[in-house]
Order: sequence, then structure tokens, then C-alpha cells
Amino acid sequence: MLFREDKTARADAEAVRKNIGWYCWTHDLVEVRGKDALKLLDYICVNIISDEVGVSKYTTMLNDEGKILDDTIVTCMGENTYWVSTLYGPKFQPLLEKYKEDLDVEWEDLTNVIGMYAVQGPNSPKMLDALLAEPVDDMKRFRMAENKLGDLPVRVHRAGFTGENGYEIYCKREEMPIVYKALSDASPEFDARELQTLEVYVRSVPMEKGMALKQDMQGLTPAEAGLGWSVHMEKDFHGKDALEGYEEQYKLVGLYLDEDRASYEDICQNEPICHKGVQCGVVRQMIYGYTLDRNIGFAIVDKKFAEPGTVLTAGPNFAKLTVADDKNFLG
Repeated sequence: MLFREDKTARADAEAVRKNIGWYCWTHDLVEVRGKDALKLLDYICVNIISDEVGVSKYTTMLNDEGKILDDTIVTCMGENTYWVSTLYGPKFQPLLEKYKEDLDVEWEDLTNVIGMYAVQGPNSPKMLDALLAEPVDDMKRFRMAENKLGDLPVRVHRAGFTGENGYEIYCKREEMPIVYKALSDASPEFDARELQTLEVYVRSVPMEKGMALKQDMQGLTPAEAGLGWSVHMEKDFHGKDALEGYEEQYKLVGLYLDEDRASYEDICQNEPICHKGVQCGVVRQMIYGYTLDRNIGFAIVDKKFAEPGTVLTAGPNFAKLTVADDKNFLG
């Protein structure tokens, strides 16, 4: 298949890029609280965790070798109380236990208590301003605030995994049908679309904007994954010693697939990727980008072969892949 044409998927992608797309996308959510909650989270995370209520920080957590264990968003919800949003809650909580020692900290898995709807796209503020008691168009990115949807108390977070302007609406699980109905009822007025295609809002749309999942970054340091900006070497954190003496070896890059040779579906996840027949890395993921109308992907490659324009091959048919200028394909 040289060209991916799925009308539903294309409509989903266009809704997010051009107008408004919304969907239920609840991550694992762990609440960390206690007098030493900030101290523990600041040690586990490479970024500086804020103690200002409503401020979120994107960060990674590292193993002993300075390689990424997980990436997450940590939000200060109140005095000594934090929400940690992750796709891997059961793996995150053992880290808290490992480094807690005698600190005054406790935590609770809220994944089955709190749910979330994502509302994404350039016109998402217009729709939410019409639905919510307090306007959201002037919220700063990575900020969380209390609000109301009719009589329902909710929390609104300006964030999302699409690369577009967007928001997340948090509420109790049992109250999610109320949020769903409000979004559904308002959709015709704003020509908003409830997204149907998981591969679009988890893979295709984020990948076009260079947004990787933890599994894409596995085995890399933050710098190798393009996240060096989030590392604060002036503070203490787990894995810092390993980073201080580490020389970058690999890089997470964006790839264009030669449309005349193969479909992205011909290339498996973790497929070896080669330069002139010699393996130099692995493909992490390939997908069709509906905004680009091209097959694109991420790969981890030896930094010697990470220069834009470098031609690599992968798959049983030796599909040709070209390293992109940036893993953010849309700039």
C-alpha cells in the first residue's frame, strides 16, 4: 500500500489541525502528597518541579545509567500535593517506594477515580469558553485551574499530546458522562469532532509534531531524545552522576519513507535500520501523517548517521528512509 486513505482517520487528523477534535484519553494518575512530596519528586525527576499551585512540569525520570525510564507531567495541585500523569503508573509507584526512605510522603493511584477528556485544536478555546464558567483562552500552557462545566466542578489543564493548542478536562470518573454530553451537544455549533481513531491521536498527529512516547525513547538519555532542555544539572537528581560522564552515542530522529518503495506497514517496530547494509540503529515507529500526506517515523540511530538527508534502509524490502531536518516534521 503506497498511499494511506482512511476517511475517518483523515477527518480526525484534520479536526485537530484545523478546528477542534475531542476524545477521552485518561492517563494513569498518581497523587503524591506529604511534607516531603516535593523533595522526593524533585529527586526522581530531571526537571525542577514547581511548588506553585497549578503549575505543571514535563520531565523524564532516569535509571542508574542516566537512561530514560519514563516521561511524565507533574502538577502542583495544592500545598504538598502533586498529580503525576503517566502511561505507566504501576511502574512509577515502585520508584516512589525505592527512594522514599524516611521521607514524609504517601501516594494514591487515582487512575480509577479521575477521568479526562482532551479538547484539542486551534479553535478549542472558543468552544471551551462557551461551555465553562471561567474563560480558558488566556491560560498559560502547562497550567491547571479549577473551573465549572454548568454546575459540575472540573479542573482544566492547558496541555495535550497533539502539538496544537489544547486543553484537558479532569473530573470524577462517575461524572464523565456529564462532560461527554456537554462536549457532544456543543460540537455541532463549533463543528467539533469526537475523534474515533486511536492511531491518529496517539501516534499520527503527535508524531507529525515530533512528540514521542516513552517507548520511542527507551535506552536513550534525555539529550539523545531531544529533551536536554528539561535537564537541570544544577540540582541533584537520580541518574545525574551517569549523565555527567556520558558522551552521546545515539539520537532519536525523524524519518521520511520513500513512498515509491513500501508502506509504513511493511516496517515493524524495532526493525533494524541500516546504512549501506550495516545496522546503525532501530526503527521505533512508523505511521501515516495525514497533514503531511506521507509515511513518517522515528528511529534511534548512531549519531554519525543522524544528519538530515542521510539515507537509511529497513525492512525485508530494504525500504529507503531519509533522516528529516527535525523530528518535528511540521516545524
